[in-house]
Amino acid sequence: MSLFQKYSRLKVASNMKTVFKKTKLSYIISLPQIEDEGFLSFAEEKHHLPFEIKRFYYIYDVVKNAKRGFHAHKKTKQVLFCVRGSIKVHLDNGVNREVITLDRPNKGIYLDKLMWHEMHDFTDQTLLLVAASEKYMESDYIRDYKKFIETVNAGFWSRFVLFDFLLPKLDFMKNK
Repeated sequence: MSLFQKYSRLKVASNMKTVFKKTKLSYIISLPQIEDEGFLSFAEEKHHLPFEIKRFYYIYDVVKNAKRGFHAHKKTKQVLFCVRGSIKVHLDNGVNREVITLDRPNKGIYLDKLMWHEMHDFTDQTLLLVAASEKYMESDYIRDYKKFIETVNAGFWSRFVLFDFLLPKLDFMKNK
């Protein structure tokens, strides 16, 4: 079979566009999927993801009943993808809370800066992939919840958090 024949039979399993679904506090990002004796999903920075990727990391072999995260970032934005297994991500913007289940490899949750997050209920063999907007810098982390609340309350945007319409505005979505 020629290369042309192989790729001409690919089926697009979902629209080639990335879909952004608003949640209470953030967005679920659904990446395109291509079916070819399995599935291929992909992402390109500033097209499918709302920032330039400066770092990625993954979490795996998590022990049973582990809870991870318990921090927010001052500057870093992230997208979390559960490539295998499932987890629950608890989000908190200082006023509202939400729990998102990640269980599909092409669906991720966008975490804007100043979003407290915790990961719970990792299933066996879970693999969590995280794309981040910034390189690692310990000073970017807020690891104390009280300090997180103080930081949120000191910020200008916190005056608007009570309104449901306020969600992070993803600049790259404006042209879609």
